[in-house]
Amino acid sequence: MEFEFLPTPCIFFGPKQFHKIGTLVKELGSRLLIVASGSALNSPETRETVSTLKQEIEFDTFLVTGEPTIETIDSGVQKAHDFKADVIMGLGGGSAIDGSKAIAGLITNPGGSARDYMEVIGRGSVITQPSLPIVAVPTTAGTGSEVTKNAVILAEKEKFKASIRSPLLIPKIAIIDPRLMQAVPPSVTATCGMDALTQLIEAYTSNKAQPLTETLALLGVKKATKSLLICYKKGESLEAREDMALASLLSGICLANSGLGAVHGFASPMGGLKIPHGVICAALLAPTIEANIKQLTMKDPKNTALKKYAKLGEIVSGKTIPSINDAHIALINYLKTLTKQLNIPTLSKFALSDSDVQTIVDNAIKSSSMKYNPIKLKKEVLKEILHQII
Repeated sequence: MEFEFLPTPCIFFGPKQFHKIGTLVKELGSRLLIVASGSALNSPETRETVSTLKQEIEFDTFLVTGEPTIETIDSGVQKAHDFKADVIMGLGGGSAIDGSKAIAGLITNPGGSARDYMEVIGRGSVITQPSLPIVAVPTTAGTGSEVTKNAVILAEKEKFKASIRSPLLIPKIAIIDPRLMQAVPPSVTATCGMDALTQLIEAYTSNKAQPLTETLALLGVKKATKSLLICYKKGESLEAREDMALASLLSGICLANSGLGAVHGFASPMGGLKIPHGVICAALLAPTIEANIKQLTMKDPKNTALKKYAKLGEIVSGKTIPSINDAHIALINYLKTLTKQLNIPTLSKFALSDSDVQTIVDNAIKSSSMKYNPIKLKKEVLKEILHQII
């Protein structure tokens, strides 16, 4: 058996860990640029602590509104240059943290634009120099970006989301404080949570999965299935928020080491159409798993992914299911029901139509996530999946 496992940041997990931010940042530098979403920067849970930083370190802020675009990242790099930042903090959801990682990496590497370093649409430039030190502070439980090596950027011209990817973008420190997530609105809790659950399931069934990620992914799935719906209905529940924060963290560790699958393969071109990432994951997860199971059963019945899907069916149903087929059905039905319970909007609300299917499929097959799907899905199968959700 052979596998590799990437380093993780120094992780500080638990309530009130964010209070340590001043001490931790001072160990890394003296001029801090906070890359944040407006909601995270101005929330009661962060505002007081951030304000006290003025007594400990010089800092400035750079806001990321919505998905970070190439233009946003290039502006952030210029801001970091002008401020002479020597440490970067990402504060917010996955977009803010991805933005912080891209800015920290590009400021120390040559190149005119974020576009130069992006996969698929980029010019093939590679991050070779260490980034500025990054401190990642997630305020949502979804992407696990605080422990990954990639920063997802939106190319508006191409209507495509792609990553800047390098182990040099892994943050130095990750502070996961579930208290920062208690005020997250139910709709955001739902979509972010479905992203985390999708990442856990796809990493667990990936053809690159290995013993460490399999163990962590199963723990994450157990935490998510226990607490996602509770977080959605009772956002103030600190215990449930802790479970989802841990599930998200584990999903990031797993995806960084095992890759993902077809759901995230679809996500790049569909995200370029400005459909929220968590909505895409929620809508596609059940039909994609169903297609994977069908294709594996027909073409590769000894593939271990079939047993893994059955194991997941037992976990989400909370019982032993002797029949592997019944366990598969239990998993698919659970995911369909959960999506309804979380009131995930249908993709028709985002003007997605049959005319978009061919373009999405053509772009999806270029995604790096597709190569880790447990079975290669032909274009016809990918089209069938999309037609189910339109």
